[in-house]
Amino acid sequence: MPEMVSRNPIKRKREEKRLAKLQKQGRLVKGVEVPENALPANPDAQNHHGGYSAKFYYQDIHYTCAGCGKPEVWTAEQQKRYFEAQKGNIYNEPKWCYKCHCKRMKNKEAKENAA
Repeated sequence: MPEMVSRNPIKRKREEKRLAKLQKQGRLVKGVEVPENALPANPDAQNHHGGYSAKFYYQDIHYTCAGCGKPEVWTAEQQKRYFEAQKGNIYNEPKWCYKCHCKRMKNKEAKENAA
């Protein structure tokens, strides 16, 4: 649980109620409040390579593809799968859309096979 905000018993009780409500809703991960529009994360399942912190929640990330310039969204569900199931580095951010990424990988394979 986070550090108490106040010594005032009224404020403390109010904060304890708020934290209990968040815990009941599943919006409290290791003492960190998860925003309403976010997906809670499992920090123990992440591979943060000895970094300072893990992700406590995922939110959709909007980005522009470096290959085709098309606006894309990396959804919270995709991030959860990447970081927790596939053990991706938590410091990675999206740069390429799926189609451009596939093209790049095919080109890379072709160059490796040609060599």
